[in-house]
Amino acid sequence: MINIRNLRLCDGLKENAEIHNIKKILGLQHGKEYDNIKSLRYGHLMIMVDQDHDGSHIKGLLINFLHSFWPSLLKVPELVLEFITPIVKATQKNSNNVISFYNMPEYEAWKESLGCRVKNFKIKYNKGLGTSNGKEGAEYFDDLDKHKKDFVWADDEDGEAIDLAFSKKKIEARKTWLRALQAAGTYFDSNEKHIPYRDFINKELILFSMADL
Repeated sequence: MINIRNLRLCDGLKENAEIHNIKKILGLQHGKEYDNIKSLRYGHLMIMVDQDHDGSHIKGLLINFLHSFWPSLLKVPELVLEFITPIVKATQKNSNNVISFYNMPEYEAWKESLGCRVKNFKIKYNKGLGTSNGKEGAEYFDDLDKHKKDFVWADDEDGEAIDLAFSKKKIEARKTWLRALQAAGTYFDSNEKHIPYRDFINKELILFSMADL
């Protein structure tokens, strides 16, 4: 994906196969307002990416693309979803107890709380979706409710957050946004079922932006 904001859709289609394919697969019509999925070819758009910073960036670019040309789509309930998988698994030695973490700050906070007792766990870092084996994949899909998250639109603040993260016109505001980051306590609670777009931007994508710097 590319950052389509501040570009014309035709420019994005020329330069980026992913944008062209998503538009074609969903059956999106340029300039159309959507308040339901009846005219689309699919009822959901599920994002499946690695659980690391690069994965967060891809999620953000896709959301930014939709918001740039079809902001009404983001307001359609349960249209945009994501499927999350653990980035770290901690298995207690001599036990079947496995603790899964879906972002690094959550894992780091847990690790710090244990102190030297962390040596009682075997730590596995999943570099990407390909790290998961067949057994793990089956477990994730068997527990779909836990791994499927719905993005939700509350009000215009969600759109303002997306614009802040991606607009070339918001450079100074973005600097202020990054300076305000309290990294140690900033991450999205993986137990939440619904993810407001503003929370994705301010609690997840911001970690990519800081790591990118």
